[in-house]
Amino acid sequence: MKNKLFILLGLFFVITLQAQKELSKDYSYTVSEPYQVYDAAKKFYFSKNGEMLTVKPWKKYLIIQKFNEISLKQISLKEYNDLPKNYVVEGMEEIQEKFYFFYSTWSGKKTKQERLYYREINFEKGAFIGDAKQIIGVSGKLAGTMAISNSANMFTFGANETVDKFSIQKSKDESRILIKYRKKPKVKNDKKSYDIIGLSIFNSTLNKQWEREYTMPYTERRMDALDYEINSNGNVYLVSRVFHDDSNKDKKGNNFNYHIELFNFLESNATILKTKLELGDHFINGIKLVETDDKNMMCLGFYNNLISNVNKANNKITKRGNADGIFTFKLTNDAKVTDKHKYEIPIDILTQYIGKGAKNRAKNRDKKDKAEFVDLQLKDIILNPDGSLIMVGEQSYAVEHRSSGGGYGGGSVYYVYYYKDMLITKIDSEGKLSWMKKLPKRQVGKPKTGQIYDTSKMYQGGMSYSYFSTKGNHYLVFLDNVKNIDLPITKIPAKHDDGKGGYLTAYKINDTTGHISKGSILDTRNVKDKLAVYQFSNNRLVKIAEDEFIVEVYKKKKEDVLIKIKIEG
Repeated sequence: MKNKLFILLGLFFVITLQAQKELSKDYSYTVSEPYQVYDAAKKFYFSKNGEMLTVKPWKKYLIIQKFNEISLKQISLKEYNDLPKNYVVEGMEEIQEKFYFFYSTWSGKKTKQERLYYREINFEKGAFIGDAKQIIGVSGKLAGTMAISNSANMFTFGANETVDKFSIQKSKDESRILIKYRKKPKVKNDKKSYDIIGLSIFNSTLNKQWEREYTMPYTERRMDALDYEINSNGNVYLVSRVFHDDSNKDKKGNNFNYHIELFNFLESNATILKTKLELGDHFINGIKLVETDDKNMMCLGFYNNLISNVNKANNKITKRGNADGIFTFKLTNDAKVTDKHKYEIPIDILTQYIGKGAKNRAKNRDKKDKAEFVDLQLKDIILNPDGSLIMVGEQSYAVEHRSSGGGYGGGSVYYVYYYKDMLITKIDSEGKLSWMKKLPKRQVGKPKTGQIYDTSKMYQGGMSYSYFSTKGNHYLVFLDNVKNIDLPITKIPAKHDDGKGGYLTAYKINDTTGHISKGSILDTRNVKDKLAVYQFSNNRLVKIAEDEFIVEVYKKKKEDVLIKIKIEG
């Protein structure tokens, strides 16, 4: 018995040593003293002049905190209880070094108005300036999206609310602000109903420049808006899928059942200007807009080869999120397309970090031009001062499940969310491909009990990544499984389960060569002195310098801490 005990102790000692992995010397971090936690469905973080400001709006209060970014000590805390009953948080924006908190209210059955307000925050004092100001009033209900309370990982539609009724966006130089809304359709049949979109354009001090409501040229069923942007001239752009019939589904054959259109909204013209966007023999399946330094717009995204749309093995249409390659092109002020470029994703990249069987199938499909990067979504676009650009895509998707149980429908529906491999690409100022790299990652999770989020966005939790650039390198920071800390970059990583600890990890990509290295920053289960932290989210992370960022995390016992991370190498 004694020998068995010694063997067990020895095994435990070995396992413990294996678990205590060495952290990378490319990063260092410090941890603040604990402070009281304040709950909020959305939390906002900003940095200025060596101080961090965070705004935490909740049902019956709003908290404004300030912290010193060197000592990580709390400087001030203000609590406000004067917001309207049942107000809805619409966003928080920094506009040319001024800070505005936006919220909306419904006026009631008698007047039937949706109203958008803002309150300015004095950063230095960490406090609101004056009273709330109404910026928009709209007659009738707005569409928005539904916030869902997740109970025991099942969707419940009880006392939920409509959120994201107003969308707030800035031009590149923050001189023009777009506030967009969509009216709730009067006709419930989306085959007959046409969306009415409201666009209001403001200057940097939130004085209105122009506004107009537009009736979309296609029915709800036939339109799927992909991205809105405003440029520094105050022009608004929308890219949308336009379906060819009311099925809203792709057809068997060599074409998807939609095309991409650009809609241009100008102050000087009440008519919507339309431009069909095409890539010749390739098919646009994902697209984003970004403003360039000359106040024009650039379109970037992924494409499919038309020939690859049908998998003859199962007669299923290729998913719209699957990518054969990357494209870029520019738009002139009159919406003409110029400087088209396309970049095929090589088979060697497509077949990295997948099983042997899947790799062989991908190579066989590549012979027929059918190999693709599955479920790839464009997440980050960085336009560099030298004219080059960086694009980062990430595999992300949700899988629907139905719990066992009786009654109508056979149980409740819940979703599992996946965030997997990333693709980072550099294109030089001449439009030539500098390098393209696939970075392995496996994250999976589902909402926790009592969590509230809106249905228009993929649930994220502690998954996905954050992008940084400093010292001639690009960094993608994310939570990873401890089993992957010493894993060669050529191997398939182990799955990281959201909410179960993990190592904060970073891929480091050299800007000139594209060389990749990986390092572990910290262990969330043992940050210091047996301190474990929880509820990590890339949405709670703020950049405070070119080589430093801060993340706020929960340590239990109703306390939060700040962790400041410095990129050393």
